[in-house]
Amino acid sequence: MKPITGRKHVRKALAVLLLLPFAAGCSMGGSSPGTAAIDPPPSDLEEQMVNAAADPAMASLASDSDGLTVYLQDGNGFVAPMTLRLSEEASGKSKEEQAIAWMTQGQVAADQLPAGFTPLLPEGSKIRSVTKDEQASSVTIDFDGTFPAMPADQERKAIEALVWTMTELPNVKQVLFTVDGEPLLLLPASKLPIDKTMSRSMGINVEQAAGLTPSRSMAVTLYFAARSTDGEGYFVPVTRLVDRQPDKNRAALQELISGPLNTNVLKPVVDSSIAIDKVGEADGLLNVELKDASWEPEMLVPATTVQAVVLTLTEVSGEPKIKLAINGTDSFKDTNEQSYVEPISRPLEINALER
Repeated sequence: MKPITGRKHVRKALAVLLLLPFAAGCSMGGSSPGTAAIDPPPSDLEEQMVNAAADPAMASLASDSDGLTVYLQDGNGFVAPMTLRLSEEASGKSKEEQAIAWMTQGQVAADQLPAGFTPLLPEGSKIRSVTKDEQASSVTIDFDGTFPAMPADQERKAIEALVWTMTELPNVKQVLFTVDGEPLLLLPASKLPIDKTMSRSMGINVEQAAGLTPSRSMAVTLYFAARSTDGEGYFVPVTRLVDRQPDKNRAALQELISGPLNTNVLKPVVDSSIAIDKVGEADGLLNVELKDASWEPEMLVPATTVQAVVLTLTEVSGEPKIKLAINGTDSFKDTNEQSYVEPISRPLEINALER
């Protein structure tokens, strides 16, 4: 598989606090020294947190593609995207319905999935309908009888996977969950409340560093590198709670440079010696200037570094493109011999499966 082919501050403190109950329960392959356990908040506060999760302003991040990006669980327990090719026999189904099929165990042969990846919905999951509302930019997933039975610590991951998969599709910003037509507001095993309308603001693979004060924090989603059991590289999105700062884009880029907290399974994508010179938005474009004392214009930049920067900053800013410069110049190429003189668009496909 290839990591890529082709291509505002959290609303309120409560929107950040919503992420907290899940950080401790989603260690994804073991805890790291820099990660602190988090006690669940009082139930009345938790309800307020969940109500703050829906963010209608969250921009849609995808355009039409001949691939379908779904979120699966990797061998380390992370929820990660994988772009798959649409089959001709499934052409009668909507992309939303095809995505649900790929995310359900038993509906796709195991050898069609990347090594170590598994669907998060259990075999036998019953879904009455998957309905897209173009005007509301939303998708409603209606379960038959009940939310699929699964361990409590998997329910949050399943919701993450469904929300992030659906919002990869064109003109989808929000996801609603219902059971027999009635809003699903409480997950059965974990007793976790969820809002009637969910968006990417809920985060994914949530983590926080030790010493963080939740009431003075914000969330940024970063893309780090990992390897499958057969050695293929791919990106993993991680939502990290960090100290609240006035420039969210700069903060995200600095956290990307700082690297993953769980270094046992996630790998850095930007050299720690790189410094941020400028970050600014103008006319639908995010301008980023980096400094690297050891870099010369004739040197190739790692493609994974450029890709991770683009994924992270387009995710955080909502801007569809970034303009990247290193040591004051945009005349450079990456290790794939790709030039970056022109602005770089967010990719249409992430972790494209080569089969």
